[in-house]
Amino acid sequence: MSENQVNRRSSDLRGTVEKFSKDPVSLITDDHMDQYGKDGIVMIKNVLHPEWLLLLEVGLERVLNGSSQHLHKFFEGQEGEFIETIRNFDVVPEIRRFVYDSPIADLVGKIIGSDNLWLYSDEFFVKEGGNAERTPWHQDTPYWPIQGEQIASAWISLDTLSKAECLEYVAGSHKGTMYDGFSPSKVSEDPTAPHYGDQLPPLPDIEANRSSYDIRSWEISPGDVIFAHPGVLHGGGPTGPDSKRRAITIRLYGDDLRYAKRPPTRPTVPLTPGLSLTLNPGDPLRSPWYPRIRPIPPHIRAEWE
Repeated sequence: MSENQVNRRSSDLRGTVEKFSKDPVSLITDDHMDQYGKDGIVMIKNVLHPEWLLLLEVGLERVLNGSSQHLHKFFEGQEGEFIETIRNFDVVPEIRRFVYDSPIADLVGKIIGSDNLWLYSDEFFVKEGGNAERTPWHQDTPYWPIQGEQIASAWISLDTLSKAECLEYVAGSHKGTMYDGFSPSKVSEDPTAPHYGDQLPPLPDIEANRSSYDIRSWEISPGDVIFAHPGVLHGGGPTGPDSKRRAITIRLYGDDLRYAKRPPTRPTVPLTPGLSLTLNPGDPLRSPWYPRIRPIPPHIRAEWE
């Protein structure tokens, strides 16, 4: 293990582990759940113990060493380049163990009000080189073939972040229009350039009209988790010359989620060949692409019993 890998460990957190509850699900209150329903976004502090963050760090090291899904690059070749990689649950054992073993699924289940949970995807976002660009404003729902309310993305940073480096969210925007996504290939030229260019209205230029929106962000310490509905407009999270932001999002959904079609001009994310051949719009989103996480399936539980 290199010195740089050792220095990246979240086990060197400031403070003591005593601030982390043995029952983190109990930290979620009725007010938190009401806020999630109303705003589509809530941040809860100190819900992930440093050992769970260490598991994510080990998984991230495997990802960055090439033992993962394809690494996608944004602003490629520019000073602000950053990388993203999706669905490492399928190939990185540490991510699989985190999703099944950590309290993250139980936290999401309480937030969205569902005892049954399935994994939609996981996604790493890595901004390590300094001066990484903002993530452009967008919703996730245009890229995903879904409809429903019982879904949340749990956003987890492995680094301490200032409010300016945190993702930003437009509160309540999950209840409004579903806009087109941005085009990753054109994002450096126009962050509102459409992903599909068909049927869905174009993204508004939020950055140019920030005062018109209820924008939320927070100072983040490792162990804090932001829970967001994928229909909430979000973006931001740039880094300065001497900072980094390594984050993972775990996306889980409950009983009411249904399959939905998107414009045919581009594929949805992540790629799920065959899904549209087995599901009709309005069908419950049940597929081997989306494994059950809670209750833990017997064949998974049998691995340690």
